[in-house]
This record gives sequence, C-alpha cells and structure tokens, in this order.
Amino acid sequence: MRTALRIIFSRYGIVVIIVLLVVGALALTQGREDFPLSSGGSDDGSSASDSPSQELTVDDGITVPECEGDECDGDDSPLHDPYEDEGLPDEAVEKALEFAEAWIGGEGKDANSWFQSMQPYLTEKAAELMRGVDPSGVPAAEITGEAETDGGEVLIPMDTGTLILTMIEGDNSWASQAWLVSAIDWEAA
Repeated sequence: MRTALRIIFSRYGIVVIIVLLVVGALALTQGREDFPLSSGGSDDGSSASDSPSQELTVDDGITVPECEGDECDGDDSPLHDPYEDEGLPDEAVEKALEFAEAWIGGEGKDANSWFQSMQPYLTEKAAELMRGVDPSGVPAAEITGEAETDGGEVLIPMDTGTLILTMIEGDNSWASQAWLVSAIDWEAA
C-alpha cells in the first residue's frame, strides 16, 4: 500500500492523474450533441453548423415585443405605436435634434467626453449601449434638412443618410421626465 501511495503522489503519478482528468473532460464535451460549440458531426458526415437552424444571424439591435392572435390588433398591444396617428410632440423632435447635434459633434473628442455630451438625451439602456463607442465611427458630419416624425420615430436627414431616433417619454439619471432616445438607427443614403 505504501508503495502505491508513493507512486501516486510522485511527480509522475500526479502528471498521469492530470492527463487522465484532461482527457476525461475532453471526452465528455466531445460526446455531447447539444454542446453549442462542438464540432461533432452526425453519421452522414455533415456538421451541426450545416443545418439552417444553427446558422448565425446578424442582430440589427431592434427588438419587437411578441404577441399572438387578437392581442396584436388592439390599442393595448405591445406592437401598437401610440404616436402612429398623431405624431410626436414638438418637444420630442427638439430633443431628438439636440441629440443629433451631440452625436455628430464628436470630432476631436475622446469617447468619454462625446458620450457625456449625448448621455442626457438617452435612456439608461441606450446609454449603456453607447458607452465606450468611438466617435470616429459616426457616418455623418452635418444635418442637412428638417426632421420628420414617423410614429414614435424622428427621422433626421444628414449629409450621408438618415438618422432614425426612437423617442420615448421617461427619465434617467441625468434628466427627469423628458423625451429620451431609446434606440438609434442609421439608414445610409
């Protein structure tokens, strides 16, 4: 017994134990069909990434609330835009234009100071998404026309496309009860 323990706890014994643990862990992960990163294929030679349901898709950053049947048609539907018929108030359009000015005004600023100039106009969630973004990635340099509303969105024509801002009424840590930008989209010209 003493000889067996001496062999197990020698440096060679410990190396053998570690190798067995690593090989065992690899064998377990390779054998799982539902492991998302596994390359284990099926019997016909095709891999899991060949199936259309497994393909990666590009996320455009826009989320749409889900609803089913009759609940999608009413005014209380999550898909119902309360500003679809009447448009946004002037205050919302003014806030959107102020945000657009800050958005295109990043030239010569570092990411933090550019972010701080836009922060008062953003919802908490939108601000988190914008934190750390490089201002040199802004695809426009100037506003070229009058802003228009489309439901809950403000469309602002720029020199290279259209800035589309989704506006909501709310508050954040920097502004209380105001119109805020909840989503930013870009449509190139």
